[in-house]
Amino acid sequence: MLSSSGHTHRLPAVEKGLEPDVTAEGTTHPGLFRPSDEFFWGVATSGYQAEGGYNGPGEPLNNWGWAESNGDVVPSGRTSDFWTLAHEDFARCRDMGLNAFRMSIEWSRIQPTRVLHPIEGLAPGEPPPPFDERALYSYAQRIADCRAHGLEPIITLHHFVQPAWLGLDAWLKPETVDHFLAFVEHTLAYFLRTLPHDFGCAPPRWFITINEPNLLAFNHYSYRIFPSGRPIGVEPTVQCLSHLLEAHVRAYRLIHDIYARSGLKPMVSFNNYSSDLYWTDAAILDLLFAPARKVPRQTIRDDLAERARAFDERFKAAKLFPMHGPRYFLSQWIKRAHHSLAKRGFNQPCWSRLISLLYERAEVPLDYIAFDYYDPFIAHAIRWPTWHDFDRRKRSFRDWVLESVASKWWDWHMLPEGLAFFVKHLARYGLPLLIAENGMALRRLPDNRPFRRRDNLARSHYLREHIRVVTRLVERGQPLIGYLHWSLFDNYEWGSFAPRFGLFSLDYTVYPTRHAVDVTGDNASATYAGEVREARAQLAAAARRAGHKPPSEPANSGAAPATNITATRESNI
Repeated sequence: MLSSSGHTHRLPAVEKGLEPDVTAEGTTHPGLFRPSDEFFWGVATSGYQAEGGYNGPGEPLNNWGWAESNGDVVPSGRTSDFWTLAHEDFARCRDMGLNAFRMSIEWSRIQPTRVLHPIEGLAPGEPPPPFDERALYSYAQRIADCRAHGLEPIITLHHFVQPAWLGLDAWLKPETVDHFLAFVEHTLAYFLRTLPHDFGCAPPRWFITINEPNLLAFNHYSYRIFPSGRPIGVEPTVQCLSHLLEAHVRAYRLIHDIYARSGLKPMVSFNNYSSDLYWTDAAILDLLFAPARKVPRQTIRDDLAERARAFDERFKAAKLFPMHGPRYFLSQWIKRAHHSLAKRGFNQPCWSRLISLLYERAEVPLDYIAFDYYDPFIAHAIRWPTWHDFDRRKRSFRDWVLESVASKWWDWHMLPEGLAFFVKHLARYGLPLLIAENGMALRRLPDNRPFRRRDNLARSHYLREHIRVVTRLVERGQPLIGYLHWSLFDNYEWGSFAPRFGLFSLDYTVYPTRHAVDVTGDNASATYAGEVREARAQLAAAARRAGHKPPSEPANSGAAPATNITATRESNI
């Protein structure tokens, strides 16, 4: 049976006659997005993964520099060469009819070091390196070019990496928060001054301070997927996470203060990696909302424990996958163990500093809620042992065992019903919602040998199913304001080039040239463009039915014409 998107790949729940529950549960959100407002359709990227030019001789060094130089991971090299090809990539997005582009401003490039310090970082009293004004100007050029192509820039200020001069385990040290704030203040003051004056365009308004703080902390100090010099454990994990959240709260206040002096209103958030493990994801939002909810400081732990119980009940009631079989029961054991460890970790003294900061003001340090949706279910995290798809990098015996049973990027399941569950859950907080990342991986080795997914899923199928759910959620009154696909092109995925997430595929044996049609014959960029056109028409029709005036559509499918800011390059879309 054909879906409304015109293809035959159907979800098990749909085959049984069930649709994702996208109703708004009778909840209204005054002043939030309605179908008559402009919706962000875009892509997400990150600097270290896409720009190229890090950790090589004479290049800016970040905290992955030691792992790259030691051969522990595949060197990032020029990766997708976005630093050079940004103008063409913005044109590709314009040609697809997109209107938003998420990009990061890399701290390592703006305040660089080109010599690896000791892994401890700066010596006591040693000043940090100066800011590189040329790098700032180059980023301003790219933001202006992004705007000239009709794309709203959504700026990430920290996407998993920081300058090497901070050391390998920077976020275990509270002084890293102060260094991060100095970087944020200098960078945004520069953009506020330079973009209107030199480029005649508005400075960026939408910000994500810290990318996936929950995953960053766990990947360094619980799973050891990211490089670190500390043994894994609860203490360093929560210490890192508490400092990242403190950095967000203080940056949120700083950005609003800087912009208030210019008479502009920013929109500031961070994006978590969605998870059905409450203490890994939802607990962070509940903690940030606690002062505004008037939760007494001394009862925060009990409040979070009660909210964890309620979250688990709602998740169980959603019945997103069969509640039987060994993997399901193992996942429930992992959940119970996780709850126990997380509650113990919340007693760590490092939280007191963050809680004191939060209770200085009865405000919510978020203007909207950004979240990433991939395969967030612990029941999918375990697979039957397999040894055919290890990355070619150094591994301890523990890592080899873990990798044999842990799900890989290209094993992640497609479950758009789960997206509807998380949107409904997050809508309870009463803020606009942005899907900051969503995508699926194929596996392709550096020599370009492709591997089909075990479920034979194509990226076009994945896009259709998720955009169908997103469109229905907006029609039904959920406060979604945008959808950003990860990613525009294949890039460096944290030590490896094997996972391929791009709408455009790359051939790394020649040059990171973008190919619209991948090795399986799928043209995901064309699919995304078509789905966005259909979604816009569907939402415009919904707006007319609701008596709203739909947004005007520019002649080129929702994007303004490009203006030459850098040298014109011909797009090879």
